[in-house]
Amino acid sequence: MGKKRPHWHEDALAAVRALRNDGVISHPTDTVWGLAADATSTTGVQRIFDIKQRATSETLLMLVDSEQALEQLLPNLPEAAWELLEVSDRPVTLVGTLGGQVRHTFAPGMVREDGSIAVRLVSDPYLSFLIQGIGCPLASTSANLAKQPTPQTFNEVDERVTNSVDFNAHYRRADLNSSQSSMLVHFDDAGRMRILRS
Repeated sequence: MGKKRPHWHEDALAAVRALRNDGVISHPTDTVWGLAADATSTTGVQRIFDIKQRATSETLLMLVDSEQALEQLLPNLPEAAWELLEVSDRPVTLVGTLGGQVRHTFAPGMVREDGSIAVRLVSDPYLSFLIQGIGCPLASTSANLAKQPTPQTFNEVDERVTNSVDFNAHYRRADLNSSQSSMLVHFDDAGRMRILRS
């Protein structure tokens, strides 16, 4: 007898199909309700900026689902960064210099002018399925219009956003638990830490 599929399996498959077609989805994250695209898709990433009415200079973050993927993107992370991930009681987004041996070419709007990127390691099985389904990191941001409040749940997402995406996830749509944005921490190439958002 085969392994039982999770209840969100069909929902996640539909999300992956949209992402593979350069689409944008709205979905729950380990923090707030978010927007996502394939981080290598110029079309998908640009559409996120268009939907949010946000300048591409305000780069998006990437979601990965393994320490190996995180280390490939940010190979110069000091031990303190890994310790922070281990002890933090909330999600942490790490900012650092993009590694030179990365096999992906990321879309404009993913890498800052100084060569740095923002990456968060996630453990949610739904998010992991999406990342594995497209074979690269997810471009991620909150599902709000620029300068508008960040939606904690699907019910708080502006209709102009939900009507503009290719797929709105059903997974955890009824979840009304409020959450907060991740901690944002920058590590320079010398290993010095600076908290950008606590």
